[in-house]
Amino acid sequence: MTINAFHIVTSIHDSRTSQRMVDYKVRQRRFFGIRPYPVVFPLTAEEEELIAVTVGELVEELGLVITAFNLCRDHMHMVLVCEPDEVSKIMHRIKGRTARACNAYRANKGINPLDRTLLKDKSTAFWTQKFGCNPIRSARQYRNTVRYVINNRIKHNLPENLKLQSVITTFIRSIS
Repeated sequence: MTINAFHIVTSIHDSRTSQRMVDYKVRQRRFFGIRPYPVVFPLTAEEEELIAVTVGELVEELGLVITAFNLCRDHMHMVLVCEPDEVSKIMHRIKGRTARACNAYRANKGINPLDRTLLKDKSTAFWTQKFGCNPIRSARQYRNTVRYVINNRIKHNLPENLKLQSVITTFIRSIS
């Protein structure tokens, strides 16, 4: 049996600088040069939990298969099992729903998301526009990727978040 599994990584808006951004001097050119430095609000433990709950709701609602998932202050990892042509649509839903949830949460905490960078459509950027998507091509790569995602918080020396882990276990599915 062949499965289509993908290692997906997405980051909070402005938290990473790609080589393309360096090549095209994106940071220097934006806002006519008056804001060349990133403005990043790393995720709090509560926001990580909120994102996990929201992803869990989408897993249930859309029947998604996510076999590994983790959040690490400024980025999200997952192993998503789906058809290749579904990845973009699924990530659009995940990023959109989690961004709305976190922006609302931040607004209730007194952090006005509208103080941040507004996009052309007047929305607030939460996640980066693009995301990393690496197809998993072998059982060995699959096992290594799942292990990598699960241990990513340790790699970044982040504290254990038992509530986050508890939420994640509610929607992770194994594949046979």
